[in-house]
Amino acid sequence: MHISLNINGSDYPVAASPTSTLMTALRQLGYFSVRFGSDDGTTGAAAVLVDGKLVNSDTLLVGQATGKPIETVEGFTQAVGELHPIQKAFIETGAIQSGYSTPAMMLAAKALLAQNPNPTESDIRDALSGILCRETGYVKPVEAIFRAAAYLRGEELPPYDGPQIVDATYFAEMPPADDPDKTPDFSGGQAPGGNLQPSVSTKPQTDIQLTSGIPETAVVGKPETKVDAVKLAKGNPAFVDDIDMRGMLYAKLLTSPHAHARIVDIDDSAATGLPGVRAVIHYKNVERVKYASGGQSYPNPPPHDQVSFDNKVR
Repeated sequence: MHISLNINGSDYPVAASPTSTLMTALRQLGYFSVRFGSDDGTTGAAAVLVDGKLVNSDTLLVGQATGKPIETVEGFTQAVGELHPIQKAFIETGAIQSGYSTPAMMLAAKALLAQNPNPTESDIRDALSGILCRETGYVKPVEAIFRAAAYLRGEELPPYDGPQIVDATYFAEMPPADDPDKTPDFSGGQAPGGNLQPSVSTKPQTDIQLTSGIPETAVVGKPETKVDAVKLAKGNPAFVDDIDMRGMLYAKLLTSPHAHARIVDIDDSAATGLPGVRAVIHYKNVERVKYASGGQSYPNPPPHDQVSFDNKVR
């Protein structure tokens, strides 16, 4: 089917299958800030704004987005070098690590702040709750959204100086009741139906002594901007699946049906005659490539006991 999508204020013609997702269409159009994390919206990495609301583009059919404004982080700013206050806050607070789910988090922040310019921490965490992030976590993004909210309210903010550094000394000794060699007591009583219920108790670690007087250093303890933070905040291509070389060729690997054999001859005339085929590569038209199978990247250490494009298959 042929449809039109309005993305960041511009209309794009799209030829897509009725079962194609909005995520697939957006990435095909070059919007690589929309990241694949799941097929069912579990990770939230493919979240975009549709009609100003955060939706998972990996579960939304492309036809469902027709006639509705779609926004990705590529539309946050137009000028080169310009940053949206949300992007600026994420960079300043160090809320970006790999950056894989950062675009979705920033879109969640924009949707929240459009409705609530002065959110509580609970509001922010609720807005981020549908986006999974295993490396950055949520403390820094929450801090970034508080800072972005202040920027959008027109407040003047001092330079970000990072968290307060303290010397935390854990001096508690394990009491006898917490003896790891002691068998736990599972005689907590009977539950309905007669099943034993364990008696569980926890002891929070509250005995932390905070001391001051830590000497200041020139670098350690000072916030630094991540070297690729701007690229990641803008949702620019940063991962293997984001590589889109125009005119790129795709390879189809044909493996042997035999576990160990010699190729006697290859007739590739039928394959080379197929529409769109640029080349058929095999042992008769390329040199043998020796390599090691240890999984190391270049330079590949010896022994180079494997061969690509050989007349022996195994």
